[in-house]
Amino acid sequence: MAALEDSAAGRLIGVLVSPVKTFRSIAERPTWGVALAVILVISTVIGVLANQRIDPDDMRKMVQQQMEKRQGAGQVTPEQVDQGVEMGRKISSVTIWLIPVFVAAIYLILAALFLAAFRFFGGSEIPFRTSLATTVHAYIPGLVAALLALPLLLSRPHITVKQAQGNLLASNLGAFAPESMGAAPRALLTSLDFFSIWTLCLLIIGYRLTARVSTTSAATVVLVLWAIYVAARVGMAALFG
Repeated sequence: MAALEDSAAGRLIGVLVSPVKTFRSIAERPTWGVALAVILVISTVIGVLANQRIDPDDMRKMVQQQMEKRQGAGQVTPEQVDQGVEMGRKISSVTIWLIPVFVAAIYLILAALFLAAFRFFGGSEIPFRTSLATTVHAYIPGLVAALLALPLLLSRPHITVKQAQGNLLASNLGAFAPESMGAAPRALLTSLDFFSIWTLCLLIIGYRLTARVSTTSAATVVLVLWAIYVAARVGMAALFG
């Protein structure tokens, strides 16, 4: 019987139960098409279902709060809120189907960033396809999270905007933050997510083997890039939250 890591489909499970063997196999024969296709399909399904189940009242409340931040409390009329909600629905009805494009672009950018970082810090001349394969497979924990969220999503007629944005599983500290907490600290707590930490571990293991660097070098590159992402996320939340 062929080992899990020997096939493109088997690597979806192999990276979770036997990451060292799987990433060694990826280093020798990088494949990413099957993993990326599965991630794109599941991401789109979850995105569409979540969008369809957002509580209209919660959406209206969020739109009103955002408009009041820009225009001042008491300056927003119900008609303006209705227009804002309708505009949001129209935009969402189009962008929701662009999820595969957005997700694929993110993985391509991440693979390029990791490729550049590891080459800069003395890694071997890792090909882009190997970097892409490493990145895509390291993010399989996100696929696990999506599959766990699916039955919860299907069992509820409505979810809040907060849950639709990734807190349905309550796998991060942001899910337990009080409603009064500011956007910036909430963004920081949301970044401390079980599945994100799992992904970081797989990225370190994966690039240690595919870029042929030390564990220290792999951890440094991965954690520095993650810290930059978290800082940017917190900064954006502080500015626009």
